Amino acid sequence: MKRSEMNHGAQQNFVLLLLCMLVASLPCKAQQNMRFITYNILQGMKRDSAAGKPAFVEWVKKMDPDVLALQEVTGFTQAGLEAMAAAYGHPYAVLLTEGEKYPVAITSKYPITGVRKVYDNMDRGFIISEIAGYHTVVVHLTPFDYRKRQQEIRLLIAEIKSATYSGNWVLMGDFNTVSPQDSMAYRDGRLAAAYRRYEQQYAPILKLNDGKIDYSVIQQVLDNGFCDVLKIKNASFTKTVHPKAFEPKTGVDIPSRIDFIFVDTALRKQVRTARVITDAFTDQYSDHYPVFLDLEK
Repeated sequence: MKRSEMNHGAQQNFVLLLLCMLVASLPCKAQQNMRFITYNILQGMKRDSAAGKPAFVEWVKKMDPDVLALQEVTGFTQAGLEAMAAAYGHPYAVLLTEGEKYPVAITSKYPITGVRKVYDNMDRGFIISEIAGYHTVVVHLTPFDYRKRQQEIRLLIAEIKSATYSGNWVLMGDFNTVSPQDSMAYRDGRLAAAYRRYEQQYAPILKLNDGKIDYSVIQQVLDNGFCDVLKIKNASFTKTVHPKAFEPKTGVDIPSRIDFIFVDTALRKQVRTARVITDAFTDQYSDHYPVFLDLEK
C-alpha cells in the first residue's frame, strides 16, 4: 500500500473519530433530565417583600426546575400564584386553597392534569396531579403532634393506592418529621431533648413517641415502596433546617432533615442527581433548605 493511501485512510479514521465524539456530545432527548424542586418558602416568601417576589423569581429561573412543589404559600391567590409562576417560566400552577395560612402549591412547565386536592382530615393538605407522565404529590404534614402526622400519612398513602394510575410517583414536601435512615445523626439526644422541651411548653401535644423520636411516618413511606432520593445518591446526613440565617445566635444549632423527595421503585434507576440546595439565596430567604432532583427521562 502506498504511503499516500495509508495517510488518506488515517485521515478518514480521524475524521470518523471526531464525528463520533461530536455525536456523543450532542444532547440526547432520552438522556434529558426532568427536574423537581420542593421548597417550604416561609409564609409566602415573606423575606422577599418586593412586589412579585423578584429575588425568588430570579432564583427559580437560575435553578430552572420543570416542576416546583411549594409549601407555606401564604397570602397567595390562584391568580397571584399563576402570575408569579409565569414570571419564572411556568405557565401552569395550582394552589391548594385560598385563605388558608399554610397552603401547598405546585407549578410546572407542563400541563398539570388530574388534580386531586385533599385538605379534609389534614392540618395543611396535599395535591396529587399528573405532569408529563409523572404522578406528583406535594404535601405539608402537621408540625405538631406525631399522632396526627401518623394519621395524615396513612391518608396520603391510601390516596396514592386508590389512584387509577400506578408507577412513576414523585412524592415531595415538608414532612415535619425525621427519617429512620438519618437516625445516627440524632443519637446525641439533642433533637429528642428539644422535642421534650416543646412538649413541656405545649402540652398535651406530643412530639415524641413513648419518649423517643418517632420515625414511623417516614418508615410508612419507605414501607410502601418509595425511595428517598437523597439516600440513593448520598448516604451522609444533610440538614434541611436550619439555614444559616435561622441558626441560633447563641448556642449550637440542632439540625434535622424534614424535607424530602421520594420516588417509587419504577423511577429509582432514573435518579441522576439529588441534593439539598445550599446557596446565597437559600441561606437567607426561608427557614428550610429546598431539595433538588434530576430524573433521567
